[in-house]
Amino acid sequence: MRDETPALLRPDNLLDGVDATLRAVDPSAFRVVPILRQEDPTDVAAITRDRELAPQAVAALEADPAVASVAQEQQRFLMKLTDARVAETGAGLEAGRLTGMETGDLRAGERAIVDFCDPNATKALHIGHLRNIALGQAVSAALRAAGATVERQSHIGDAGRSMGEAIAGYVRYAQPRTPAEAGRKSDQFVGDLYARYAREEGPIADVADEDAPVARDLDERRDLAQQLLSRIEAGDAEAVELWKTVRGWAVEGQNETLARLGVRFERIIYDSDRTEKTQEVWRLGVDRGVFVHEERGTVAYMTGDDSYPVMPLTRADGFPTHHLRVVAMWRDMMIDEEGADLIHLSGDEWAAHVQHVEELLGRLEPELPVLPSRHILHGMVSSEVDGELSSSKGTAKLIDELLDELVARPEVAAVARDGEALVGAEDLVAIAVLGFCLDKPVVKGLILPPIEQLVDPEANSAWRIALAWAKAWEARNDGAADPAPADSDYRHIVLQSQIHRRNLSVALESLDLLKYYRYLAHLSEWYLERDADPRVGRVMRAILVSGLGALGLVRDGADAARAEAARRAGTAAIS
Repeated sequence: MRDETPALLRPDNLLDGVDATLRAVDPSAFRVVPILRQEDPTDVAAITRDRELAPQAVAALEADPAVASVAQEQQRFLMKLTDARVAETGAGLEAGRLTGMETGDLRAGERAIVDFCDPNATKALHIGHLRNIALGQAVSAALRAAGATVERQSHIGDAGRSMGEAIAGYVRYAQPRTPAEAGRKSDQFVGDLYARYAREEGPIADVADEDAPVARDLDERRDLAQQLLSRIEAGDAEAVELWKTVRGWAVEGQNETLARLGVRFERIIYDSDRTEKTQEVWRLGVDRGVFVHEERGTVAYMTGDDSYPVMPLTRADGFPTHHLRVVAMWRDMMIDEEGADLIHLSGDEWAAHVQHVEELLGRLEPELPVLPSRHILHGMVSSEVDGELSSSKGTAKLIDELLDELVARPEVAAVARDGEALVGAEDLVAIAVLGFCLDKPVVKGLILPPIEQLVDPEANSAWRIALAWAKAWEARNDGAADPAPADSDYRHIVLQSQIHRRNLSVALESLDLLKYYRYLAHLSEWYLERDADPRVGRVMRAILVSGLGALGLVRDGADAARAEAARRAGTAAIS
């Protein structure tokens, strides 16, 4: 874990102020922690490894103007902060200035590309995509909140057999109608045709279980889908135009869905951008002894892994699999983006792919740092209602359908204030859905419950956060700062705000945001149990603006929420 250096301590943070005082006694002998129990009469504790430093520590703390009292218990020091210091911090928070909560220095100067979502341009986004989207959005937002320059990247599959099946479905069942003429959202229009074609063409050829993620690319049938892909590869103008049209419909609709969740990408990479590169890459791999020609005419990578000995890169006719297209993409980025921190998120069914692509890239380009530099593999999503999800079989609920059903729920209507910034039904539903996907250890699978449980505060902690968000933005909390440090609720919430910075710093070390998310969930639960108090509400706004912003759960963005908080407090937001 990265140690908090003095350069990263903020003088306006209540915990960092005490930390700085003790660092003056000894730079590394003390650990400062908050007292989280509201009923405790003290605010901050410090622990030292060196008992001989205790007299000096007590003297330094007693001389600190922010410390009202200090009591020593052997190697532990319990402090009460002055009311004036708590009031000063609270006043800043109430005014929308995020006093002691700023995090933009934690990763300032760093650059990261976060690759997630990665849909095929053949269908609408379904609930199986939700966890990847939520985690990628959260990692991106957390790094950005810490001051890093972050680009969100999505790799769109538009060159494999599935793409050919989507185009073939359009040609066979719908041409020349457009989605508008069919009365369907554009990505759903494409997805219906893709699923119908896949069903009516019959099952693809059996492949080994370990090749299931690329099974469709390994199918060698010479049907309409493959004929269209061959024409596109040959540059046939009519086929190329048809492909671009169908792809455009799918991507346009997917972007509309992502926008409902507040997700936008700065970088889009298409599979087709690497079509010409795949032959270059497999030839290079063969020349360098990394890939092999198999007797059946295919090109493959021999992994040396008994559980997955052969990674297929092409079919016998030279058609590239998803594995090879990804190798070509990452290799290009290793050349073009050398030095970047590239973080890639994918489901754990791609674990073998991730492991062996990383190995072969290291062998293919031994002089270059391998990208992605970090992988986040997460458990897959299933549904309590539908079980295993399959878009081609039509068993996966679409994200749009889920959002529509939630927006129409009476539980949402009871608290949403449509027409008011930040608390419309879509805002609250996005928090409930994306937040639900964050409240689980990354390595474990995620089971989506029946829809009514997503808006049940007992079943979904993210709905508690959404309810706290709505409560904090009630008009009664508007107005100028009016700190009350003697009030136990007010003092507790101010001190809780000062943990935000440390919690985010720790979460970023492993890019695991679960504990940080739960910090906000527990605090939201506490807030909902309290009577409405405008002072507490204004501080809670500051915490949720920062916290939900750092988790990517604010649809209009943390900057917009921060500006709104300052406007309602009658102050100017400080950037």
